[in-house]
Amino acid sequence: MATRPLMKLRVLGCYSPYPPADGAGPGYLLETESTKVLLDCGSGVVSQLGRVCDLTNGELSAVILSHLHADHFCDLLVLRYARFLSMRAGKATPLAVYAPSKPDLERASLPFLDTLSISTIQQDSSLSISEMKFDFAGTLHPYPALAIKATVDDRSMVYTGDTAWHDDLIDFCRGADTLLAEASFLEQNKGTNVALHLSARDAGRLAQMAGVKRLVLTHFHPAARLDLLLAEAEAQFAGEIILASTGLVLDI
Repeated sequence: MATRPLMKLRVLGCYSPYPPADGAGPGYLLETESTKVLLDCGSGVVSQLGRVCDLTNGELSAVILSHLHADHFCDLLVLRYARFLSMRAGKATPLAVYAPSKPDLERASLPFLDTLSISTIQQDSSLSISEMKFDFAGTLHPYPALAIKATVDDRSMVYTGDTAWHDDLIDFCRGADTLLAEASFLEQNKGTNVALHLSARDAGRLAQMAGVKRLVLTHFHPAARLDLLLAEAEAQFAGEIILASTGLVLDI
């Protein structure tokens, strides 16, 4: 009898700073048999989430936000309405939301704040949601931002969030089964973004140096040439590389 995968990664959106037609901003659903946790909630993510998660009955376990730039959390302000209606029907409790401390998410979430149970997360901290364990590392970005490692038993996935290159990421990603890494542009186009984001070359280099098993590239500009991003990462990483796309599902 086949063994049920311990954890799945479902891509709900992979574009930034805005989605193209029929696309969505950053949003990644981690699923086990009993738990669903959403990493980031960018523009259009709630629409995609509704395809695979019943928003009327509290099926979504929690939301973890890597940072509070609008392109990574704006649909949370819509998701709270779904939770409000399901709570009013007696089918759900407030949605657990974990996020860095700045800016003030509670102020941004008014009204219906009582539909969200907001907790602050910091670098070098951890938390458990059912069978999933999450660890957090600080990244280099203008707002406080976090890389996220999700672990179930001996399987792990690391999501870089938004970050410039820094060597501490290597150890945090070490040996991950899947590395979900931003590839915001080609190395030649990094320019003034050198202190903001990873290039496709950076993503491939990080995967190779950390010894991960699989690299998934994400966080694409809507006009990006994905074939060129893939080629640049392939020149750095000898393992499997996948381009994120809406609806992509991977076993971790």
